[in-house]
Parts: sequence; structure tokens; C-alpha cells
Amino acid sequence: MIRFVFAALAAALAALPARAVEIQEVTSPGGIHAWLVEEHSIPFTALEVRFEGGTSLDAPGKRGATLLMMALLEEGSGPLDSQGFAAARESLAASFEFDAYDDAATVSARMLTENRDEAAALLKQALTDPHFDADAIDRVKGQVASIIGSNDKDPGEIATRAFDGLAFGAHPYGSSRFGTLDSLAALTREDLVAAKAAVLARDRLYVAAVGDITAEELGKMLDDLFGGLPETGAPMPPSCLASVRLWSSALITCSPSGNLAPSATQTILKRLR
Repeated sequence: MIRFVFAALAAALAALPARAVEIQEVTSPGGIHAWLVEEHSIPFTALEVRFEGGTSLDAPGKRGATLLMMALLEEGSGPLDSQGFAAARESLAASFEFDAYDDAATVSARMLTENRDEAAALLKQALTDPHFDADAIDRVKGQVASIIGSNDKDPGEIATRAFDGLAFGAHPYGSSRFGTLDSLAALTREDLVAAKAAVLARDRLYVAAVGDITAEELGKMLDDLFGGLPETGAPMPPSCLASVRLWSSALITCSPSGNLAPSATQTILKRLR
């Protein structure tokens, strides 16, 4: 858990000038926990959200579903199509970024104080009521396919995939979060709906907030934003210890978080997502 807290806080604190800060632990009326740095000298609030599990929760045979699902959250939701959502976000001068990595699905948001409630409502809409329209799915699949094609020609990416496959085998860490061209092409809207239910759940949620917001205001926002998400998601994947393979030429150990880490005396290729 600590690594998610530090990652979220570090990202959120980037909005502030370098100086000592006070970090508050906040629990919403609905029981959602967060970490807050109040800074009322800036006219906005920055949120960093992590859903533990990320692309490692892709269902068997559905590699790339979580990443595609997260990329589609801003492609239309509620009463808005993709262009309407973009226009609404721009009119509020808000910023939302959605991504997915091996260990976490991530949401980054910045909202002006003057229209924070409206921006938070738009973000909630993206998280709870995305369309996953066929045209948007095809368009974003094309974008992801371009990345896969580029990676297939990149020596560094090829080496990384080879190492991951040897080190992790059938564990999710052993394959690319983007999936393959075949797995991507086979993904359906139903697969994306299932990926959303598996990943975007409250039992794996970590939130950090920085800016012009009080603990009481943040507690209300947490319940408004995340209270409508499922309470539980898919089970976490097994520890990489169940899949990792050891070489006599390089000692590899597993960190408490389950990720590979180099030994104290040897430097080896590592995969710390």
C-alpha cells in the first residue's frame, strides 16, 4: 500500500513549490480514505488516484483490455459524446488524464476552485457512466495498434519483452500491458465493461489531493466521485514469486510489494512498474 501512497502524493505535490508540507489523513463520511495537503494560495485542486492492480487484472485472453478501457473513459459518457466531453472539460479549464500500468490504473485531475463541483461531476461521469461506443473503440484501438507496431520495431522494447517473458512466464508481468495486435483486435465492448468492473473498485483505491480544498470538502468530494463505484473488484493476481525464474548468473529477489528488485550486491535488469 505504501508505494501507492507515495506515488500518488509525489505526483500531487508536484503542483506545489518545494517546501515542507503537512499531510493530513482524511476519511470521507462513506469511509473512503485519502491523503491531503491543503494549500489555499493556489486556486485549484490536484487529485492523483490509483486503483491497485492495473493491467495485471486483465482477464485471461483479454490482454490490453484495461489499458483500452482507461483510454476510452474520456471518449464520451453520460449525455455527452467524445467531442461534448472534451468541450465540457475545456469550458471548465479542467484537466483529466487516464492511464493504466502493470500495478495500477491511474487518474490525474486538476480542477479550479471556482468550478470544482462541476469538474468533479464531469470526472465522476467518466468513471461511472462511460459509453464505450463502437466508433470510439475502433478509433482508440487504432491508436493502441500504432503503439504496438512501433514497439515491435524498437530494440529496447523487444529486449524488455523478452526479459519479461523469461522472468515472469505466464504471470501478467510477462507480457505487454498493450496486449498484442491479435488480442487488441479481439476485444469487445463487453470485455471493456468487464475490465472496468474488475479494476475501478473502491477496495483498491488510493487518493492524494493537494490544493485549495479542506478536509471536509475533500471528504464530500470522495463520496461523490467514488461512492458509485463497485465496492470490490477482481482478485489480485498471484505474487510474481509464483512465476519468476532464477538464473545462477544473476541473483533476483522479490520485494515485499511482489515486484522484482535487484539484490543489494548485484545490478541486473529489473522490472519495477
